[in-house]
Amino acid sequence: MTARGRPRTLPSTTTRVATERGSLYVTVSVDRDGRPVEVFGSLGKAGSPEQGTVETACRLISLHLRRRTPLAEIVGQCRGITDMRPWPNATGDGGTVYVRGVADGIAHVLAGLEEAGCREPAPEAARMAA
Repeated sequence: MTARGRPRTLPSTTTRVATERGSLYVTVSVDRDGRPVEVFGSLGKAGSPEQGTVETACRLISLHLRRRTPLAEIVGQCRGITDMRPWPNATGDGGTVYVRGVADGIAHVLAGLEEAGCREPAPEAARMAA
């Protein structure tokens, strides 16, 4: 399966997620059609085990996004993976969601994109025509 090319510049949004180990920052870049293309993350100091885990997760998620894996599939695989104590995060509607780890935190950010109507990767037929 061919991956989407990456334009020179992309708009992005960064979300802060509270975790037991500090703030996890998740940046999602989208293409001109509003489809997520790549994910970057930061937690802790460069070279730390936490940062290595975040970088690995983001690289693999970005690989799947470029290969047009549906966002719901990525969220479903990452949601609930626990590597720390659940940590409360306020939601936009006044509720609270508990983040259980790095992958779970990234999944919450991606799920928020999905709920906000972020476009899914183009289906196979559209890719072939492009």
